[in-house]
Amino acid sequence: MTRPVSIAALVVTCALAACCALLGFARDADAQATGMISGAITSGTQGVTIPDSVAVRMIALDASKVSGSIPATVSGGRYSASVPVQQGRVYIPHVTYEGVDYFGEVVTFTETVREVTRDFRVYATTRTAPALAIVSSTVTVVAIDRVQGQIGLLREDMIANPSDRVFIGDDSGVTLRIPAPTGTTEATGDESDGKFTLERGVLTATTPIRPGRLTPVVTRYVVAFDREADEYALRVTAALPTERVTVRVPVGAVASLTSETGARRVQDERTTPQPGQPGEGQVLQIVQSNGSVQPGGGIVVHLVGLSKEVVQTNPLTEPRGAAIASILALLIVGGGTMAVWRARSHLGGTA
Repeated sequence: MTRPVSIAALVVTCALAACCALLGFARDADAQATGMISGAITSGTQGVTIPDSVAVRMIALDASKVSGSIPATVSGGRYSASVPVQQGRVYIPHVTYEGVDYFGEVVTFTETVREVTRDFRVYATTRTAPALAIVSSTVTVVAIDRVQGQIGLLREDMIANPSDRVFIGDDSGVTLRIPAPTGTTEATGDESDGKFTLERGVLTATTPIRPGRLTPVVTRYVVAFDREADEYALRVTAALPTERVTVRVPVGAVASLTSETGARRVQDERTTPQPGQPGEGQVLQIVQSNGSVQPGGGIVVHLVGLSKEVVQTNPLTEPRGAAIASILALLIVGGGTMAVWRARSHLGGTA
């Protein structure tokens, strides 16, 4: 036997159902909200017009993971894309022109901001090498394995391209040849759109060298040193005409640091720890070239006292521009296994 339902209870039930329906509709409407990303695509190469066939898409990131992409419509040098607005989602505008990737700044929508502009300047490509030059070559000692007799090095070359075309390399695609340090056993690079090959003591890079701004080429090396000799001569060789060559070694990593003719010690630097990281950062000893260096030239810095007991330092990081900020925590290891560097979140060239 069922109990009779009073009119009052029925009214309350219907009211609750109506409220739930309205709330559900609101959630559905919010889930279906859209935003607009648009902008101009201009050519930085004289006499070149950007075709409507250029590939433009919006890369969707949910919780820092790629969840898909949405193509944009291109017409008359402008693009536009209507994208779903979802909580926690951001978009990265991405243009591919003549095989070279360009990334715009991250787009985040809010309740009041549903239209965002991201403009791009892109360049035609060339396989004829322009007069490339390196503004600075910086090599940092990032790890020492005193048990295995290995040193980890991070090199950053800031390259200037004076032309109005992206240099994509010779017929084999090589854009840069970097002489590796003596004793190199492993080497690779950190460019998201590049390839790196170590062969006969030279690391070849196929990463595009863009005009309009400096192109960072970041490479990493594991070198072996003689534990009996307890010293390593770090030679940094210029790959191109280079304005300045710098070697950086954290204080406490070695017993002493000396340089040969053509370089000198300059004022130490202190790194800036990442937000939330304790301490004041790591102090780095700096050796710098006396002036510009021609291709094949360089500086030699002697790292002495590698096998002795040295007080282990704290992990450190340093934001030296986008090229280095997201690569790794610079770590001096008192003993044991060489630090492994694998992560890189730098997206590449922005508009």
